Amino acid sequence: METIEKLNSGDYIKINLFGKEQKVEIFSTGDNRFDENGDYKENGFALTYEEITLFNWFIENIKIEDYKQEIIQYCNEQYEAIGDKRIEEADIENEISIFAIAVNISEITQSKSGFVYPEISFLGDCKCDPEHGICIGFRDKKFLGVNSQDWTL
Repeated sequence: METIEKLNSGDYIKINLFGKEQKVEIFSTGDNRFDENGDYKENGFALTYEEITLFNWFIENIKIEDYKQEIIQYCNEQYEAIGDKRIEEADIENEISIFAIAVNISEITQSKSGFVYPEISFLGDCKCDPEHGICIGFRDKKFLGVNSQDWTL
C-alpha cells in the first residue's frame, strides 16, 4: 500500500482485513480533535503529521490476522461471563466486523488507575458484546491487547 500523506478525520480508506479488501473510517480520538478553546472540531479536520505517520506504520506493519488468537480469547471471555457459547478461528469473520481505525495521540496515555490507552486501534462490532464492540489496540508499535471500544473512545 502506498504511503498516505494527507488524511482527514472521517475519511475512508480500503485496507486488507482477514484477506479481504474492506473500507474503514479513519478518525482521531486524541488531542487533535479539540480546537484551541478545548471544543470538539467539526468532522473532517486534518490529521496531524504525527497521526498520519502512525497510521502509515500501522497499515504497513499490522495485519489483523496475526491477532486471531487474542481476539478469540477476548470473545470467549465475554461469552463465558454470560455462560453462552465459545468461538473458534473459523468463527472470527462472523463474530467481528471492523469498521474503523482510531488514532489516539494524546498527552494522557493512561488513567489514574494505570490503565494504558492505545495509540491506534482497530474498532468494530462483535457479537460477544454488541453494546460495547471491540477494540484491538497498539501502543509504541506493539500489540497492547483486545478490549471494548470505550478503551479508546
